[in-house]
Amino acid sequence: MQITLLTHSRELVKTTGTGPIVKKVLSDKCHIIEWQRKIPDKIFASLDPLKTALVYPIKETAKWPISELTDAQLPNIEHFVILDGTWQEAQKMYHRSPYLHGLPHYAIRSQHRSEYQLRRNQKSVGLCTAEVVIEILRSKKCTELASLLHQRFTAFNQF
Repeated sequence: MQITLLTHSRELVKTTGTGPIVKKVLSDKCHIIEWQRKIPDKIFASLDPLKTALVYPIKETAKWPISELTDAQLPNIEHFVILDGTWQEAQKMYHRSPYLHGLPHYAIRSQHRSEYQLRRNQKSVGLCTAEVVIEILRSKKCTELASLLHQRFTAFNQF
């Protein structure tokens, strides 16, 4: 399984971002790529749409048709692309990047509320990047990695 964090440039300089924690725990299973509006990273040319999912909370009123994955399809997914930025940045990234619109969408259905405390004005129903990856790992039955990432995230979140 691979995780690509498509990261907004502002997120790369923030000390409160959880993407680096994900990268440290997952090592070579995670790639952090700086988002480019019009020119996608070369990795997007090699993604198999049948084995890739975009993890992003898209509203049903999106302009583009959305192919949402079911839980039954999840075992086939080998690559997850996560928009890494504030909610406002992630929304802009999606809408301004046509190369993302064709990827199937996977919605996290977590019973957990976000524990993330390091930024204000967060949506109460939203999860930070590390929490999203924890949920993906749990859904893919990677429980040891999910536990390790949760431990590191909890320690980071206390400061």
